[in-house]
Amino acid sequence: MNSTPHLIFLKQVVSVLMAVLITACTTDSNPKTNPPGKQENSRTNGTESAKQEEAMKFSINPPESWLWSHDIAPDYIDDVLMPGWHLTRLSSYGTGTNRRFAAIVYRQPGIEGHYLRDVTAAELDDKIAAMNARPVSITADETDNQAHFTLALQQGSEPETKVLTGLDEAGLNQLINGRQHIADLTSYVSAGVRRYAVIVEERPGPSLIFSRVTAKELDAQLRKHNVTPVRIRGFSEGGVRYFTAVAEHLDGGKWAWYDDIDGDAVAGKLESNKAYPFDLEAYRTAQGVRYTVVMYRDRN
Repeated sequence: MNSTPHLIFLKQVVSVLMAVLITACTTDSNPKTNPPGKQENSRTNGTESAKQEEAMKFSINPPESWLWSHDIAPDYIDDVLMPGWHLTRLSSYGTGTNRRFAAIVYRQPGIEGHYLRDVTAAELDDKIAAMNARPVSITADETDNQAHFTLALQQGSEPETKVLTGLDEAGLNQLINGRQHIADLTSYVSAGVRRYAVIVEERPGPSLIFSRVTAKELDAQLRKHNVTPVRIRGFSEGGVRYFTAVAEHLDGGKWAWYDDIDGDAVAGKLESNKAYPFDLEAYRTAQGVRYTVVMYRDRN
């Protein structure tokens, strides 16, 4: 397999040395019903949810430019970091010599990005402190029966963040309060037990967590609470595809999420939805590499 990462732009014919310029433009519309795992949604108009959102919502500004990449060999992560660009999401998939990464990369003025690869839980705090940067993305890989974590970081110490590992679902749900939110999370198996590693960021306004739900159940919860997904992590157990998701009250417009689609479908959905990728997870199946992706519309 070619170790050179494939760079996927909004317009596939654009050179990998150029960026796709993104103009922020969001649109509200009525919610739609879609098959489980292929969800396209927008804000609902429930009175109770709308009142709650007004007090807690915050805005996410689209990046100046973006790209997403996959099939990145571990030693070639630097290849997707052109000058002025920074990683916002890394996802590890595959094992051994077939291990690869998928990534979302943004160009935003004044943000300097870094990453740490394959760090054990015991090393995390010291390694992060030495970088003088705060983590924004985390992904896990189990090697020699021990979890190793790869993180994307951004220069600076504000807002304050911390990384928690080895959490079960109860521990994950206990993180919800009005003083912090979950910036990212990853799911992994350690000693036969499903665990979570989480980046917690100090910022008013809690995250909502929906753990171990099916696609249909997740979609129902998102609509019920009138929230937008920001992180979705999937896993299969007993022949069932489950998801653990983080959602928030965002001051934005139309969004969509998809699961079990290939790279061409990701590119196609970004184009048809006139959206940019906000969250991405890659995983291997018998059918090849598949993706779970959250995208936000940013233009008409």
